[in-house]
Amino acid sequence: MDDISAMLRDSAADFLEGRHDLSRLKGSIGQPQPVDRALWREMGELGWLGLELPESLGGSGMGLRESTVLAEQFGRSAFAAPYVAASLMPAVLLSFAGTPGASELAAALQGGDKLLTLAWQEKRDQLDADAPLARLQDGRVSGCKVFVPAVEDDGVLLVSVRDGSGLAVVAVAADASGVTREDFAAGLGAVSTLHFDKTPILFGASLLSGNTAQMALQRTLDAGRVALSAQLEGLGSGMLARTLDYVKGRVQFGRAIGSFQVIHHRCVDLYIAAQLAGASWRNALRAYEGGEDAGAAISAAKARCADTAQRIGREAIQMHGAMGFTEEADIGLYLRAGLQAYAWLGTPLQHRRRFMAIEAEAEHV
Repeated sequence: MDDISAMLRDSAADFLEGRHDLSRLKGSIGQPQPVDRALWREMGELGWLGLELPESLGGSGMGLRESTVLAEQFGRSAFAAPYVAASLMPAVLLSFAGTPGASELAAALQGGDKLLTLAWQEKRDQLDADAPLARLQDGRVSGCKVFVPAVEDDGVLLVSVRDGSGLAVVAVAADASGVTREDFAAGLGAVSTLHFDKTPILFGASLLSGNTAQMALQRTLDAGRVALSAQLEGLGSGMLARTLDYVKGRVQFGRAIGSFQVIHHRCVDLYIAAQLAGASWRNALRAYEGGEDAGAAISAAKARCADTAQRIGREAIQMHGAMGFTEEADIGLYLRAGLQAYAWLGTPLQHRRRFMAIEAEAEHV
């Protein structure tokens, strides 16, 4: 880990220790949770929002490596802020745009003034953002998007659409005329279904279009999956750390249950699984940074990290005994976060199928 990454990690750990309170998340099962905007603005003041923005858009010029440091730390603490969805992915997308509108959105993103989120998915089990059914005509958007995270009334939606030249990305105010929204609980936050009925776009023109839009969307999804994998590994490692503390103090038959050999073996297996998950997303990060075709490595990382987080969560609940199923135990909050991240941007099954397809194609080249 380089010096900048180490400083970010330590800064995030200090911030979370002083600002993040898991008890605030309890008692909200089944209820869509809004983003804590005060914390979000503090993250902006720390320079964490929009790390992927280039200097031409007023950014720091850092990259995905630094963002994954934060994502992993946020996972370790089950931090509910939608960092990957409303910071990293919009920043990657905007980095491909050179319009005045992109500069304005980049400034709002970095300061934490508005929540930006990408609205690209139109159906279940969708992995790619090409060929959307939502359409742009005469500066207005019509269509539907599903599973859109971190949508708030004053936010901005970056919507994938089709126009006369093919694929495009436009900016739409979340409270614009013609937008109807339905929110659902998802993990520690919320996702929304959005319907657009001749909704006007911002800035009067697309942010991206054609091949540039296609490349930008794919790069954005790739970056999001790498960072989400890091967050999932962080969630698993955080659950394991809390479980180790619990079994060291939980006494049964006159002994701490952590001294039982069966508990030893299970914890060691989970530790090895977490280390392998960390290695998988770091390999995907190297492939992404190297500019190579990183699809196989990214799908392998998302599948492994999602499965590992779920495995650690199940075993952590078992080792907590009956307490693991209650809201009083923090493990349940981690597991809820992991369940949402498990499916978002592709399930392990989808990514394993994609991995096999990529490998099969490579063998025939």
